[in-house]
Amino acid sequence: MSRSAHTASGTAGTAPASDAGEAGSGGLRERKKRATRQALQQAAVRLFREHGPGAVTVEDICASADVSPRTFFNYFTSKEEVLVPWDRDTIDNTSTRVLERPPEEEPLEVARVVLGEAIGTAMSGPTWRDQAVVLRHHPELIEKIVTSFRTLEASLAEGFAARLGRTAEDVYVRLLSATTITTLRVSVQSWQDSESGESLRHYLDETFERLRQGLRPNELG
Repeated sequence: MSRSAHTASGTAGTAPASDAGEAGSGGLRERKKRATRQALQQAAVRLFREHGPGAVTVEDICASADVSPRTFFNYFTSKEEVLVPWDRDTIDNTSTRVLERPPEEEPLEVARVVLGEAIGTAMSGPTWRDQAVVLRHHPELIEKIVTSFRTLEASLAEGFAARLGRTAEDVYVRLLSATTITTLRVSVQSWQDSESGESLRHYLDETFERLRQGLRPNELG
């Protein structure tokens, strides 16, 4: 399949075949963990929207999700962290996923697939649009999200450094990781602001294609 055909299939809202495992079901234990985390996020986002984050406690979230505070802290370090889309495993495994991609894949394609997998995991939980509403009304919470993107970027850089035989401080590795995380952030923001009904994956594929083409204006219409 040509690059243009591959991109067209990706931007139609269907993940390419090479991305088939992006939201892999995993074992029963992992599915249960993911379901518990999602239940806590959904409860927290709903309560935050109804009452404001300042009026909601961890105990309130746990009562709504029917779990114990001890269970809550197995997943999050604070109530604000429920707004972070990535779980710890996704961030920790990003460097490994970079290394696992076929050796012939170009770095930008590796990043597109790996970040698409992260989206697939995060999107199986509460809608990011609801989380975005909370953040718009409570910008003091945005620092948590910024930190999560930085952590994901560091994990990406670690993987690329090992894959390319360089160090995480190498200029190319740092530029590649920072640029692709910015591409992800722009994709998320464009999707949240859009009323087109297109999937987040569509926006990710489109922004990566623009990046691959050298950011030439009007290339994709």
